[in-house]
Amino acid sequence: MNSLNSTSSTSDGPSRHRQLLPALTGIRFIAAFYVVVFHALPWLQQRFALPQPVRTFLGNGYLAVSLFFILSGFILAYTYEGQIAGSINRKRFWEARFARIYPVYVLSLFLSWWFERGLPVKTRLAVLAMVQAWNPRAPELTGAWNYPAWSLSVEIFFYLCFPFVLPRFARISDRALVCLIGLATLAIVFLFTPIRGLGILDRTSMVSAYIPLPVLRIPEFFLGTAIGLKLLRKERQEGIAGNALLTSLAALAAVALLALPIGRWVSLVAIPFAVLVYQLAAGGTLLAKFLSTQPMVLLGSASYAVYLLQFPARSWMRVFFQDASGRLASLGAPLTPVVLVLFSIGVFYCWEEPCRRKLRARFARSPIAPQADGLAR
Repeated sequence: MNSLNSTSSTSDGPSRHRQLLPALTGIRFIAAFYVVVFHALPWLQQRFALPQPVRTFLGNGYLAVSLFFILSGFILAYTYEGQIAGSINRKRFWEARFARIYPVYVLSLFLSWWFERGLPVKTRLAVLAMVQAWNPRAPELTGAWNYPAWSLSVEIFFYLCFPFVLPRFARISDRALVCLIGLATLAIVFLFTPIRGLGILDRTSMVSAYIPLPVLRIPEFFLGTAIGLKLLRKERQEGIAGNALLTSLAALAAVALLALPIGRWVSLVAIPFAVLVYQLAAGGTLLAKFLSTQPMVLLGSASYAVYLLQFPARSWMRVFFQDASGRLASLGAPLTPVVLVLFSIGVFYCWEEPCRRKLRARFARSPIAPQADGLAR
């Protein structure tokens, strides 16, 4: 989640220059914290008389994951375009992805172990292998051990496909790229991919199960990939600068769609999400400048840990405050987000980044985009 390295090189081509995209790091914290507040909604509703638009907005917090998928495709395309062809570069890409995501992932499982002690061995193996969301016949695996980790299982599927998809997308014409953006958007909106999984009947309970199979979420990733390539082409042809009006309208449209009681048509939020990502990457607007400030970039850098550690943080805070009484007991829940953010910043500096560097060193000191993987999740 760090800023993208401005210059990267590859063994099969000339040095590729990429501008910094700190605003996309900053917005990650907002998205991650939105998910955290979404999971705190039952507590908030018990204690506060929230207006209906606020309840609806907070209740749609899970849709921040759709923004993450779009961001992931965008940043990976922007980072690796022209640098990922061939088996050696594919291997280096997968090594970089593993070094970036697995340390915090396994830490989140370690910290959640005490609260999920009864899981079967096969479930633990599926989660450790990051394939828990891949099996439509095993819905119980999807949220096992550490519930938010299901989205990383989906991301792993994207990462496996990406080195084969990007070179093909990069070769298509501008018109075809626009068509791809349109088709991906239509698939997201009319197939309602951000809000549904695979509806099947569980053999024991005979109720519909939500299984966010990776293949059902791939339009979001492809949309991000396509708009990332679109930005690169515009940057090379005429330079780029964000449009303040479009950025503001996209942000307002996203908030409005998330706050309105429109049911499954909240999938329309993918459109302002995509516009917002593109405009923030182009930079120059007031919102982009705010998200690019040092505090927001720091919070964005820690946002991966914020997202993955929210369950163990909440669980351990309950343990620490379970014997408290009176006013002290009431502080446990409101203090949890603060502790989570501070702890996540520490994890970023003391665990995530050191582990990434050590793993990259063990993976033969790959010369491909040595710091570029810091931006992408």
